[in-house]
Amino acid sequence: MGIRYDLSAAEIVKQLGYEKNTGRKALDQLMKEKSISLPNVYQQFMEVATNCPMLETSDLWVGKMVPFVMKPYFLYEEIEEKIKDQKETWKTDPKKHKDNPYYLLSRLPKEQWPSQSCDYLEIGSDYGAGIVTFGIRKDDLEKEDPPVYMNHEADPITSWTMPYEKLSEFLLEIVLTALACIDYPTAQEALEENGWTWLNYDEYSMNIEEEDEDILSEEEWLERLLTQSGIDLEQVRWLNSAGGQELFFCQNEENGRFYLGVMEEEELELTMITRETFEELDF
Repeated sequence: MGIRYDLSAAEIVKQLGYEKNTGRKALDQLMKEKSISLPNVYQQFMEVATNCPMLETSDLWVGKMVPFVMKPYFLYEEIEEKIKDQKETWKTDPKKHKDNPYYLLSRLPKEQWPSQSCDYLEIGSDYGAGIVTFGIRKDDLEKEDPPVYMNHEADPITSWTMPYEKLSEFLLEIVLTALACIDYPTAQEALEENGWTWLNYDEYSMNIEEEDEDILSEEEWLERLLTQSGIDLEQVRWLNSAGGQELFFCQNEENGRFYLGVMEEEELELTMITRETFEELDF
């Protein structure tokens, strides 16, 4: 027993209380409707993450989100829909649309679309702006842990790059970014509703009387928390986030406390997530 530094995205979600396989039915239905297999890493994660409240504003489509329901679909399905919506407009002046990628694809039999672009199962997008879409190549869906590709709206729909070599890395970043509340406090609010205490230096200082002479400085608090937790910063698994932060997550298996580290501009912020109340914690 000690500090676990290797928790997967699915394990984190489970241990934070979302252990029921709520997504199994949706996964089976998706595979049946699309006549596909799905990567084991994706299935294991989505079994517990589907409709998960703490991921409702994440970059992964988990079903119930704010304010929509978002589910995976194929790029080719999107292309077909766009062609259907735009084809009447093209008839009026085809030359005007000669560089439109959807128009160009409409001029080809669907069997020839792979010559222009692979098909992708689109599984997410950047939640705030929606200018980036994430997907897995259809040909990679039977792999255990395939790469994740990205399309930016400024690029042609047929132009995709590979920011993640493994799906597991993408899913872990999704979870840690949510827990770090980098853009939205969704995860913190959801976990606090389920009885978790969220404690970083701001919460610590707010719970200490102003006249208390024993209040720690931020540096002292961080040093004491690292010492008490037993975290070895040489062993943590750092993850680069899309927002430019470096993140890590670990668990003290003896007391069940979780620790989330966010490094930004060489400043480390450490957050403890625990079932204990502030009054039960000793600093």
